[in-house]
Amino acid sequence: MDDQLLLALSLSAWGDIGLLVTAGAALVALVYAAIEVRISRTHARLKRVYDYADRFNRPKTLAAGAKYRDYWENHSAEDWENLPRAKRLELMMLPNLIEEVAFLYNRRLLDRAVAAELLGVYVEDLWSASSRQIQELRMRRNRPGLFSEWEEMQSDAPRRQLAGARASKRRRARSLLARGE
Repeated sequence: MDDQLLLALSLSAWGDIGLLVTAGAALVALVYAAIEVRISRTHARLKRVYDYADRFNRPKTLAAGAKYRDYWENHSAEDWENLPRAKRLELMMLPNLIEEVAFLYNRRLLDRAVAAELLGVYVEDLWSASSRQIQELRMRRNRPGLFSEWEEMQSDAPRRQLAGARASKRRRARSLLARGE
């Protein structure tokens, strides 16, 4: 009887069935494409973090961080403004890089958990070394937004680092439990 039913379908009914199958295939393709886009964006956010981590770990950048920290421990914003332009630009290379990272971090264009774990130490360390002078520069130049992205990331990173450490401990505990240890 099923064979007779199939043979009895009109050409219009077969067209409707074909349309339904095509619509279903299109829906599956759309869902797959959305998943691919999400995976691609997640991968890109993670790759950016690792690229920045590589930049922060270069000897030149580490030396710039030490030089920057040493300078701000012994000088004021007024001293900085009296430096030759080339020296000021050299000192500000690292804070500008951190501001760039923080901009991406605050707009969720980086994997925030990984960024906080890998880059949070640099962000916090350099902020603690220069926050007073940055506040002074903001006032002297009447630019309240100067390094505001950095400040925002700096306030968020410790919370994310703590969450990451807790998650790591939970994964390790589950792993040990699964192995029966």
